Amino acid sequence: MQFTLNRRSTVPMYRQLAAELREQIVSGAMAEGYRLPPERELASRLEVNRTTVLQAYQQLKDEGLIASKVGKGTFVLPLQHIETARIPVVRHEPIDEEPKPSVVRPPWSVLFSDYSNRFTYHDIASAERAQRGDTIIDFATGSPNPADIPDDLLRKVSIEAFESREFDGQPESPIEGFEELRALLAEHMRARGVQCGVRNVMVLSGSEQGIDLIVRAFINPGDCVLVEQSTFFPALQTFRSADARIIGVPVDEHGMRTDLLDGYCARFRPKLIYTVPTFQNPTGTTLSPERRSELIDVARRYQCLIVEDDAYGDLWYGGESSDAHRPIPLKGMENAGYVMYLSTFSKTVTSGLRTGWVVADPHVINRLAALRRMVDQHTSTSSQRICLELLKEGRIAEHLRGLIKAYRIRRDAAIAALEQYAPDEVYWTVPAGGYYIWVSLPDGVRSLDVLESCRSQGVTFMPGSVFDVDEMDDSHIRLNFVRPDAADIDTGIRIIGETIAQM
Repeated sequence: MQFTLNRRSTVPMYRQLAAELREQIVSGAMAEGYRLPPERELASRLEVNRTTVLQAYQQLKDEGLIASKVGKGTFVLPLQHIETARIPVVRHEPIDEEPKPSVVRPPWSVLFSDYSNRFTYHDIASAERAQRGDTIIDFATGSPNPADIPDDLLRKVSIEAFESREFDGQPESPIEGFEELRALLAEHMRARGVQCGVRNVMVLSGSEQGIDLIVRAFINPGDCVLVEQSTFFPALQTFRSADARIIGVPVDEHGMRTDLLDGYCARFRPKLIYTVPTFQNPTGTTLSPERRSELIDVARRYQCLIVEDDAYGDLWYGGESSDAHRPIPLKGMENAGYVMYLSTFSKTVTSGLRTGWVVADPHVINRLAALRRMVDQHTSTSSQRICLELLKEGRIAEHLRGLIKAYRIRRDAAIAALEQYAPDEVYWTVPAGGYYIWVSLPDGVRSLDVLESCRSQGVTFMPGSVFDVDEMDDSHIRLNFVRPDAADIDTGIRIIGETIAQM
């Protein structure tokens, strides 16, 4: 057994050890009945306190992965013990930064619901405050640069939308969205290789609403959800709020390790597999056609559903002359209903246009629409009208061509800057589309330390721990190369590279 423990990490050693053991168990490296080393022996081998090993073993026992027998040792359990196992959710109490009051205030930690306490409270607020300054070079915010949205386009589209007489007799939208918009979205999806009709489409108030509705529709407390080990953190929060068991599947430079999925599904019997297979957030990776097929085959065998989050799929930088190598959505590779597809206009038009859509089996659309009555009834009529005008006459396609040209230039500039300024021990992905470059730091360099130093120099980004299922990743950072002005990319990455080198 080989273990890599980071002694400089803020993550407790026992959690690091538990995570490594868990990965080896579910991948099959430690088969059913495998005898783990005694606590003292493993502690000596790793040069850690015996309590560290005891705590790691106890966590895996609580998850139903291992068990101890007096006089015989600790063993990996068979599959049937896993199906009813519950991985406890770590609850983080909100931090009250106000001074101690002189009067008795409500006991917030007791009054907050279990639902809200299941969220992980990242330091997003302070990050947002740091990004508001005029001099900040912002690689952190997960949205486009406002300067990339032509004012004349939005102004013209908005005027035309509200001068239209098409909606005079229908002032309110159906829950599923205006039928004309759903038809145009279905046409847009068919151009991406997804065969669907109006009955398969529902308009959303952003794709995050789709994740929330799907969780409400399918997840019971204790149900398992498989995700990429590093993934979109609002999705993690939504799964935690439902008291789901969240299991991270290892990733590499090509995305989710689908060769391990069979073992994970056999162990945990997931209800859902949540994935960002195209230009993934945060890693920027894209699943190959072979891995996509493997993912779908595993889902069919184990009768679990796939939630495909495709917020960045339209931002492909592979080339304008041919779409031969453009990734086909998972939804375009199967028609039995196992894949539920989500996308949004907020990444390609403007973050203020909170409009997205879901493509799924009509049974799913009907159930999501019924659940939505408790949330917001329907997507903003104004937003739907604007999206209608954007989708008409190829306007969105023309807008995307301009974005892709600009974003490809910024990606290339960011990669060139990394090659020039990053130390030799730093590695990164080269995304074929989307927003993000995933940077691997040298051993012993912590992402939060780099972030703190860079913020003081006017540069910000997101640390890897925000996206990690176990919140343990302090060796990666995420750079959004489309957010900064093109002229600032070289300066910002030079500061990041020099900071890493100094550490």
